[in-house]
Amino acid sequence: MPTPDGRPGPPRQEAAHHADWFLRPGGAGTAPVRLVCLPYAGGSGAVFRTWAAGLDGAAEVHALTLPGHAHRWRQPLAEDPYRLADDIADATASLQDERPLVLLGYSLGGLLAFEVARRLHRRGRAPELLMVAACPPPALLPEGRSRHTLPDREFIALLRDMGATPGAILDEPEMIGLLLPMLRADFALSERYRYTPGEPLPTPIVAVGGSDDPEIAPATMAGWAEETALSLTQIVVPGGHLFLHEDEAGLLAHVRDAVRTVANTPAGGGARF
Repeated sequence: MPTPDGRPGPPRQEAAHHADWFLRPGGAGTAPVRLVCLPYAGGSGAVFRTWAAGLDGAAEVHALTLPGHAHRWRQPLAEDPYRLADDIADATASLQDERPLVLLGYSLGGLLAFEVARRLHRRGRAPELLMVAACPPPALLPEGRSRHTLPDREFIALLRDMGATPGAILDEPEMIGLLLPMLRADFALSERYRYTPGEPLPTPIVAVGGSDDPEIAPATMAGWAEETALSLTQIVVPGGHLFLHEDEAGLLAHVRDAVRTVANTPAGGGARF
């Protein structure tokens, strides 16, 4: 795949088997909507382990785990955000059937979900909804950062200040020591990303931000309007960057409402939120 500046990239490796990408925390196979969830940096599909039950059968949940994370720990960590988005799009396309598809990405997962939605749109199978949480609009991502190269002490302090990693992990030296390579790799993915303007998605976007997120001011989320030809709905919830873990039930209520709206919208109708 070419790099963003047009130079040919190195040969793409064969993606892992599609089944490796997703955990199925539950949700009936007859649910009216498929929900694909992409976690934050350092997270895995286990972040969404309670969601099928919390959504009360509104969606069949497929929770993504990146290479080198959790049960995929033997696989190399991803280094190229564009190739990674290609691979996730392939895996997600293998799930698509006649049911509506909703993509939900949290922080780094939101950036990847956006690029996956673009790829699915180019294949003629855009998702029916893109939900992004704690994720700035891609056009507003700062360039030139290299925080993933900070010394360990400074990098851990950054994680703490951002609220980007649960405190219980940061306070366990042995655990954080094991996770640092994975966290650095995930930060590098977002720092290597360069936004390329493109056709707005034929997909509504719901953007959820934390009222006290030190990384992303809630007003910034309005920039997501540039990425959709339909509607942007902004939701501000109490909490910091990991508001998911501060009030999971509250976030799930918004997700449940959104997927039910999608389920009740006729095909091609363009759900309104």
